[in-house]
Formats: sequence, structure tokens, C-alpha cells
Amino acid sequence: MSDPNHPGPARADDAEFEHPLLDEAAAAELVERLLDVEGFWIARHARLPFHTLGATNYYDITANPARPYARLAARYNPVLLAEFGPLYAAVAAALRERLGRPVAWLADTQPATALPGFHIFGADPAFAAREEHDVLHGDWFRQRDGEAFPGNPIHVDTAHLALGLDAQARQAGDATPLATLSFTLPLALPEGGAGMRLWDFGHEATRLDDRAAQQARLRRGPTRELAYRPGTLFLHSGTRYHQARGFPVRPGQYRITLQGHGAWLDGAWRLFW
Repeated sequence: MSDPNHPGPARADDAEFEHPLLDEAAAAELVERLLDVEGFWIARHARLPFHTLGATNYYDITANPARPYARLAARYNPVLLAEFGPLYAAVAAALRERLGRPVAWLADTQPATALPGFHIFGADPAFAAREEHDVLHGDWFRQRDGEAFPGNPIHVDTAHLALGLDAQARQAGDATPLATLSFTLPLALPEGGAGMRLWDFGHEATRLDDRAAQQARLRRGPTRELAYRPGTLFLHSGTRYHQARGFPVRPGQYRITLQGHGAWLDGAWRLFW
């Protein structure tokens, strides 16, 4: 149970921010290191050049009967720390400073959980932006493992639910829903740029039981576009609808980002993927 005398979270809803973490040279050096460990990348599509380095809840738990998440986390967490330890330390230090609260890895207390990891998109014409690619999360999960591009999901982050963290908090007598955060650290971007499209509302403003009504509400917006910059970390709550924008279509280009989530548990922001 939480200590009533311990300060609560600095809620990410109130602390959405960008934070310059790396210069361009440092970001480029990390990209080269990621390319050097290509043998460790996990292919996430049958045909298209999309990989992760690290386990992730939305491929390895949700809609995956094999549920290889804990096994992959045990394999990849040591690789990530061995290859990119200083980067992880820098991310944790930056979030600790900006949020004004303790920051730790969820894997420190729950070893079967994944560290934040990397999205690695190579180039393919199928990634070109099209209106029909704007899909709901449920549609994306149904299409995820097919031969075609499954679309670009408009979604609210529910990683903490996939890991059962809300249920753990309730059992401990802590308040729920948990405060959450999500972050992206861009390292390589396609020549046309990339970023995130954001809505100013979440599930509370849409009918989850009516797909057509949900899509209509999202089309009405309003939305705003955040342009990524290599080496600049972006943090938000994850509780409002958002969508990745800008994928590589020309050979030789990449979209590479470090991705992570966080939940306020036991007096700290616990980061995971």
C-alpha cells in the first residue's frame, strides 16, 4: 500500500513536454550501434521491414496466445543494458529531473517485464500515408499478423492494463486507475519528417462499443501535430488518442525510436514496454 506521506505522481497529463537529451551526433552514433546488432532485432511483420529490439506488450501479450513476453524480456533486457546502458541511464535521469519524482525500471521489482525498447522501421512504399491506413486499435490487432500493412492505429495506451498493473494496485489497496506516462525518443527519421498526431480527448469522449461513432468522433478532432527531432524526448500521458506519423518509403531511410511507458507504483514512476 502507498505511504500516505509520500508525494504522489507529477501527472503526465500536466507535464507533457519535449526534452533535448542527445545531440545529432550522439543520436546518429546510437543508430549505427542499433544497425550493428541487427541480428538481435525481432521481426514484427511477415513481409514489411518493421522490427523491435526488445519485448513489447502489444505484440507479445495482447492478441498473442503464445504470450512470449516474459521469455523475450528475460532474453532482451540484458542485451539492451549491455549495448545501451548509458542511454537508459540518461533517459531515467532526465525524467527524474523533469517530473520531480523517483523513476525506476519496472523490471527492477518485476523481472518478467520488459525494459523500454526500440521501434525500427525500414523503408517500404506500403508505409506511405493513406487515409485508409488510419485504423482503430482493435482493427489493427485483427490485421497485425497478416501479409498486408495492418494500418497505423489511432489509440490510447493501455500497456499498464496488458501487464495487469491496475489489478496489482487494487490488490495492494492503492488508488486506480493508475497515473501513466508514455515517451518516445526519436533517433532516426525519414527525410519527410515524422512525429505524432494528438487528440485532446481519450476513451471518455468516444463510444468504444460503436466503431462507426468512434471513428466519426476521431475524424472531427480537433488534432495537433508534433514534429519529432532526433535526440529530443517527448513525454505525454498516453491517456489521449494519438497516432504515429511519418514512415520511411525510400530505400536507405529509417524511422528509429526508443519507446517506453510508465505507471506510478509504490512511490515511483516504473518504466517498461
